[in-house]
Amino acid sequence: MGQRKIRQSQTIVPFGVGAIFDFQGESLVGCDTFRWGAKGETVVSERLARVLGVTEFRSAPVSESNRWGNAATWGVPYSRFPSWLFCQNCRRMTRWRRSLEQEGKVPTCSSCPGKRQLVPMRWIQICPHGHMDDIEWRRWAHSRNPSHEARQCQSDQLFFETVKGKGGGGLDTLQVHCKACGSRRDLMGITSKGSMKSIGVSCSGRQPWQGWKDRQDCLEIPLAVQRGASNVYFPLVHSSIEIPNTSRTDTNDEKALEIKNDAWFRALLTLEDGAPQVDMTVDILAQTCGVSKDYIKGLARDERQRAQGRATTVEATPGDLLSEEWAAFLTEMQNSDDRNFRTRHVDLGKVASDADAQLDDRIDKVVLADRLREVRALEGFHRVTPGGKNTLVKAGLHHNMKWLPAIEVRGEGIFLSLDEGRLAVWEQKEAVRKRVAELDKRLERSFMVQRLRERTGPILEPRYVLLHTFAHLLIRRLAFESGYAATSLRERIYARSSDEAGAVKQAGVLIYTAAGDAEGTLGGLVRQGEPPALQSTILETLQDAMWCSSDPLCSENLASTFDSLNLAACHACTLVAETSCESGNYLLDRALVIGNEHEQLEGFFQPVLKAAMDAAGEGVRGL
Repeated sequence: MGQRKIRQSQTIVPFGVGAIFDFQGESLVGCDTFRWGAKGETVVSERLARVLGVTEFRSAPVSESNRWGNAATWGVPYSRFPSWLFCQNCRRMTRWRRSLEQEGKVPTCSSCPGKRQLVPMRWIQICPHGHMDDIEWRRWAHSRNPSHEARQCQSDQLFFETVKGKGGGGLDTLQVHCKACGSRRDLMGITSKGSMKSIGVSCSGRQPWQGWKDRQDCLEIPLAVQRGASNVYFPLVHSSIEIPNTSRTDTNDEKALEIKNDAWFRALLTLEDGAPQVDMTVDILAQTCGVSKDYIKGLARDERQRAQGRATTVEATPGDLLSEEWAAFLTEMQNSDDRNFRTRHVDLGKVASDADAQLDDRIDKVVLADRLREVRALEGFHRVTPGGKNTLVKAGLHHNMKWLPAIEVRGEGIFLSLDEGRLAVWEQKEAVRKRVAELDKRLERSFMVQRLRERTGPILEPRYVLLHTFAHLLIRRLAFESGYAATSLRERIYARSSDEAGAVKQAGVLIYTAAGDAEGTLGGLVRQGEPPALQSTILETLQDAMWCSSDPLCSENLASTFDSLNLAACHACTLVAETSCESGNYLLDRALVIGNEHEQLEGFFQPVLKAAMDAAGEGVRGL
């Protein structure tokens, strides 16, 4: 088929395995990882690999931006889909096959002079088990002809035409016409639930790049949709912020105790940072004990901090990515030389007013991450609705692949945690719980329930909606202040409210840059976190949230987005780019942040705003 170029990060989202990729009039679909062969560059993330049960990750091999290399050596495979194409001049439809492909050339019409490019049909079929295929256009064209001979017609003389004499531009103005037998049918009703069943079509049980011998039995009735529809592809992407020690706080497990009792480890603790013997000792311990160098360094760092009385008191559940990251951010690091994770704790700013004091009471910790490394891995995808593991199509399909496609990105970030005491009191307010309980009921009925429950836990708690909304508001303000594009900022929500199994409650957000280019490492975001810049930024964020160009409709809104999964939130005030949000712009409510007098609801940051407004009023009266 030839070479087509996309960014490496796009091979995970939005154009990963199973996704449709439109490229200059062509439509392609990403093939499964089994067809990658030995291609790919290794991406290291021990924590994420352990959670997902794989041995390694691989990223798509890259080529220099100004060079066209050999796709057989560095490219990853994409297949042409849909295979039904048509000519925009003569309207003839062609079923394209791999045997017709020419290296570096696009499909062209064999009937028209000038080699006009063929374009893909707009409609395809998908099923809830994740299969995708072309629509049987021959059967569709002949389905309204009662003649037995017409129904048996296998002619290739199909034409995709506009019906003359009809206006409005609806589906009834488009038809598929067989000129061999005269059968024709317009597209009215093609996207209805039973359209494919009405013409006797069942699911093919395969993906577009698979042959018929690879198909699986599937009893689902396929659904006809436009190939750019939002329900064609729901990727399941996992991510991990790489922290220095994969088990920072589980320092009493069997492996850690074994290492601590080793003479080489005791010798390591006596060495000063930067001593030439450190690297050699770490290497010996890592090889002898079968662990990574980062594990050894993290264990030694934790032991030194314990000896100095500065060890973290935050317990992380082993294997819980967010729990381990939460512990890492709350642990102060001294003179860390880790190139993947470097943090420092700072103050929010000088308390010079009542508003500053109110804000300081609600913000517990501010941590600046000068260096961050994030690994994102694609486990698989769903179609029609984002379901559970039983309908997940794995990135390797039915092949027993021990690796997953992934990318690594580097950046910087600002971590904020809320005061747990004040948050717990606010969460128990009747108006707060009643409002979030209604949102939780809607979530339970939603088609997004299984995907969003992975973020919220079994019950949607007020802290998640509060933190999620606050993160969005902060992203919008930081994009304005820091100069970064809003799409280059991402959120990560830490909102565990249950203390089951000894897990520590969490209430924090990480706003970070993790773009696949140099923009994520310019330092502008961390500078915004320095005191007193962050203090004023948060106050301005809350002031921005007080007013929306869609008010009062937005502030009093009790239902928005699909399945009414947002309350007081809209594009003018709260929503961000889909690439920035971990929950698809769902579960947002501005009223929980700043309050709503109409509902007699007190927002968590409402006292901060009231103090700021009172101070502003005093200033005006003083003039």
